[in-house]
Amino acid sequence: MYLMRMLGTLLCFFPILSVLLEHHEPVWLVLLLAINAFIWPTIAFLRASKAQKPLTCEHHNLVFDAAAGGFWIAMMAVNPLPSVVIATILLADRLSAGGHELVRKAGATMLAVFSAAWLAKGMPFDPIVTQRTLYATLPLIAIYLLALSVLTDNIAKKLRQKSRELERIAMMDPLLDIANRRLLEKRINHELAKLRESAHCSSLMFIDIDNFKEVNDRFGHKVGDTLLVTVSKILHVATRKTDTPARLGGDEFVILLPDTSPEEALVVATRIMDATAVMMVAQDPTFRCTLSIGIANATQDMETVTDWLKAADDALYRAKRAGKNRIYAH
Repeated sequence: MYLMRMLGTLLCFFPILSVLLEHHEPVWLVLLLAINAFIWPTIAFLRASKAQKPLTCEHHNLVFDAAAGGFWIAMMAVNPLPSVVIATILLADRLSAGGHELVRKAGATMLAVFSAAWLAKGMPFDPIVTQRTLYATLPLIAIYLLALSVLTDNIAKKLRQKSRELERIAMMDPLLDIANRRLLEKRINHELAKLRESAHCSSLMFIDIDNFKEVNDRFGHKVGDTLLVTVSKILHVATRKTDTPARLGGDEFVILLPDTSPEEALVVATRIMDATAVMMVAQDPTFRCTLSIGIANATQDMETVTDWLKAADDALYRAKRAGKNRIYAH
């Protein structure tokens, strides 16, 4: 805002000065114009930067800019070209900065100040645009509008980047650097659609930390969270970039393995089990973390995410029932 205000007041200075000189206005008015052009942007910046609510303060600054614009339009005796250009740029700026509400406030303020100043001056009207004023206005039209376009494009790029970041955050587990159920189900749906179009093998792995409640009860939830983080890191290391390790909730994890045969899925599961077997809890070196893993391959009769998740969950249940710390695949 500071740089754009500096640029705007600088470019507005020349056409307004041209008209004031043509009308032989007093020196104090020219000095007031110089203050508006070269000092006001810094005052506005300091006001907003030191305010408790910078955005609200900046909106007030923008309304003041519009009021100043109305005043100078009156002082120029409504000279058509600079008056229309300045009013249009001011209102367009307010629209991009604060939407229709800010435009309404700024427009009303501009009109009120213009009316008061114009009436006080005797309602002069100068319809003649001299060549000097014309040339003085052209940089305002060309340079400022180009700068505004560049600024708008930069803001749009930043918004798209932030939008992608927020989307990624919404798809990730808040505790672990791992996908959440929302992203998992989205990718499972995509994989099921692919499987309907072409016949190939894909696997879904359901993982549960054995006796996780005991870890929380004996060592506290902080240790339990550390255990979850470590397991999630193991899942990242043990899988490919095309796979999707995710936390379903609590101590339950799921891995989507596209284009993976049952034998390949079993190799991945064994790698995860071996990595987990060497994990230790600092508070009790004798405690060993184990996993139960169920693996289900996609079949033609699976129509929804729930169908595939249930099959993997059933396989996990069989692994648990068989004594935990094991892999069951079907």
